[in-house]
Amino acid sequence: MSLTVSPHAIVEVLQNAALITGLVMTMLLLIEYINVCTATRSLSRLRRSRLLQVAVAALLGLLPGCMGGMAVVSLFTHGVLRFGALLAGMVASVGDEAFAMYALFPLKALQLQGLLLAIALAAGYAA
Repeated sequence: MSLTVSPHAIVEVLQNAALITGLVMTMLLLIEYINVCTATRSLSRLRRSRLLQVAVAALLGLLPGCMGGMAVVSLFTHGVLRFGALLAGMVASVGDEAFAMYALFPLKALQLQGLLLAIALAAGYAA
């Protein structure tokens, strides 16, 4: 059995890959721009408070899609967030599946994200 792939499918895959790469690059550039323009003043309050780090990371993780997770990882690599905040962001993250959950069962999706937020805050603070 041979597998044939249409040129249209290849173009569609390449377009989606370019879109996702562009979104990730935009998020990373935006965080870097804020970091450079403010000379780290705006992020200094976040650096000092572990509880604020965990809360911000968990809330960013709740955002549907990968942008919140990418923001948390970028802030971690810049030394703004500690490991506990990174953990909280990843625990709270549902990713692209959040879009499907909100479309299929919105109330249960909100309940699930509320539960994930509570677990993420506890895990992040404990770490």
